[in-house]
Amino acid sequence: MQSIGLVFNGVWSHYAMATAPKYRDIYKLIYVYDLDNEAVAGLDALVIPFQSNQQELAARKEVIYTFLKQGKKVFVEGDSTADWLDAQWEDRPVNNYWWVENPNNPPVSETNYDHPIYQGLTPRQACWHTHGVYTRIPAHAEMIQANPQGDIISWQTHHYGGTLFATTLDPIVEHGVQQITHLDNYVDRLTEWLSGVKPTPGRMTIESGVYGEGALI
Repeated sequence: MQSIGLVFNGVWSHYAMATAPKYRDIYKLIYVYDLDNEAVAGLDALVIPFQSNQQELAARKEVIYTFLKQGKKVFVEGDSTADWLDAQWEDRPVNNYWWVENPNNPPVSETNYDHPIYQGLTPRQACWHTHGVYTRIPAHAEMIQANPQGDIISWQTHHYGGTLFATTLDPIVEHGVQQITHLDNYVDRLTEWLSGVKPTPGRMTIESGVYGEGALI
């Protein structure tokens, strides 16, 4: 049964991950323009990925916070705006080659490995690269990850009734792109934390048929 709503605005990597055989029975794609109370009814969690439509999310913020008031979970990636999230995200250069140039100096230097998402992960599995930092988070939030400069990468709060987790990591996008081969570790733990369902072990695969391959003559 699909129990996690993944807010979708046409980004192909979001679609690829949510429709992959490994995850498609757990994740429900919700087009951002269809995001309303009816669309999220019965779900346990919402995922708002990196490269989402921030303007439309701001217009529908009451849906998100009503969902949280019901004791549900919301996982937010990347470039969120203060128009709907009580935090300040700022862009920073993305270093995709730190593990080649200086593997002992990852973009994240501090992680709370007691958090269910990170339990059992290695430092490499817990961070691949970051998209900006949070320069302000709510006073009631706790830091989960920080970079070597002390900037906040991931944080969490229970203030709104449920659990709101925000990060500048981009596991949904990168898993859909499939360029980072170890992301099943992170996304599987994330999925289990959000839904209580443990995905099938092993690498994620994508079926070409969901893209219409073979349908054209």
